[in-house]
Amino acid sequence: MGADKSNTGGSGKLLKTASTVGGWTLVSRVLGFVRDILLARILGAGLLADAFFVAFKLPNFFRRMFAEGTLTVALVPVLADERKQGEAAAHDFLNALAGLLLLALLIFTVLGMALMPLLLLVFAPGFHDEPERWNQTLMLARWMFPYMAMISLAAMAWAVLNTYRKFAVAAASPALLNISLIFAAIVLAPSFDNPALALAIGVLAGGALQLGIQFPALKRIGWLPRPTCNFRHPPVIRTLKLFGPAVIGVAAVQINILVGTILATLLPVGAVSYLYYSDRIVQLPLALFGIAMGTALLPMLSAHFSNQQTDAALKELRQGLSWLTWITLPAALGLLLLAEPIITTLFEHGRFTHAASVATAHTLQAYALGLVAFCWTRVLSTACYAEQDARTPMRYAAISVAANIMMAVLLMWPLGYIGLALATSLASFVNVALLLAHLRKKHTQLLDSTSLKRMTRAVMACIPMLLFLLSINYLWAFPEHEKILQIIWLSISISGGVFVFFLTARLLGEKLGTFRTTGR
Repeated sequence: MGADKSNTGGSGKLLKTASTVGGWTLVSRVLGFVRDILLARILGAGLLADAFFVAFKLPNFFRRMFAEGTLTVALVPVLADERKQGEAAAHDFLNALAGLLLLALLIFTVLGMALMPLLLLVFAPGFHDEPERWNQTLMLARWMFPYMAMISLAAMAWAVLNTYRKFAVAAASPALLNISLIFAAIVLAPSFDNPALALAIGVLAGGALQLGIQFPALKRIGWLPRPTCNFRHPPVIRTLKLFGPAVIGVAAVQINILVGTILATLLPVGAVSYLYYSDRIVQLPLALFGIAMGTALLPMLSAHFSNQQTDAALKELRQGLSWLTWITLPAALGLLLLAEPIITTLFEHGRFTHAASVATAHTLQAYALGLVAFCWTRVLSTACYAEQDARTPMRYAAISVAANIMMAVLLMWPLGYIGLALATSLASFVNVALLLAHLRKKHTQLLDSTSLKRMTRAVMACIPMLLFLLSINYLWAFPEHEKILQIIWLSISISGGVFVFFLTARLLGEKLGTFRTTGR
């Protein structure tokens, strides 16, 4: 009975926490869209854009691989155990880990900048035979690579704050990068001969701001970093044992997207940019729902499993999966139908042509097919990490990456850049299937009748929503040239589709307030 009661309250906390993370993420993503609109206007979708996006992807890839997600899933379960022994023990562990991280980042940053040509041969092999694009990318990559170190240190602070159930600062921090890039695009770029260099400076400033804002938040929970060299501290060793396998497990989606970018450098100019802009759109619902839910679940599931409350943990997991399906399925279908209007409205300015809009929209549709799988992968992996099992997600992620590479090579020749995005989506379904099979084998009943009914109602509610969106396009074709009319058309379509979905779900018996009582 005690577990049930705690879980009832916990489910409410779960959605409240996910809403907090999602709300701040929404603010950041809106600023991100403003940023990308300005980037599209300044860089277009040609040589300069390809160079900037590949160079920017380098520090972001290593940040996602080794810091933002991976460090969090390795640190949070261990820190939860250390806190049971007292805050002094927890602080000793954090100071030792901070010392190791600082040293590793310093070495990695220096080596990365020195060996940047070798990194680019791996990340952008198709650029090597084009001197102008290669030299631009090399210069920008060296400028932006230190961003990885700053954001990785900030990511450790985010993991600590999340363990103490302080989610707002970590969720709000990415907005500072977007604000810095917007400032660089508006204020700095016009005075630079190379506007991409102005944007690279904006990236560095954004990293410094994201790191600096963490210290007041850390002070409020009673810990400020005092790095030590106690690298053999037992909790540090346990963290490293989780960290190694988690590098592949957490970053599976990012690895798959990176594979697409690498192969896109072998395609004609513009392919990298199409993948970047479409990925930015699909990352909005992924961050709002999948990443927000995974962030909220990790400390909760870790606490439950640490206290041997397996039933409570599984109820929280069912809550997260049913909610994710209910909200991401209509989002994915909406992206499929509205891909071209969304891209045209947001990005078709300046150097970003209508042909680029059409190409990017097709890529977005391929990514949208995998949206539900992207989100489920995040949450199912989180369940494994909460049990301090990093090897299972690692194995399945490796299989997923191998499947992505094979499918990408097969699909890129008949479908070009669209095939690369499609391969990423299909590979995520492989990962989900493997994770589901593992968790069902370990815990028997992963989904119950309540969660399955909720998912079924979501599928049924999508049908009238799709009919509404098709009707809007039939009665009033999307305006191709008037920007104000495009915004009005898109606003009516999205808001109307959301209204029809929620109304239909309500008529089917869905009580929205019951999300906090799933699994009672």
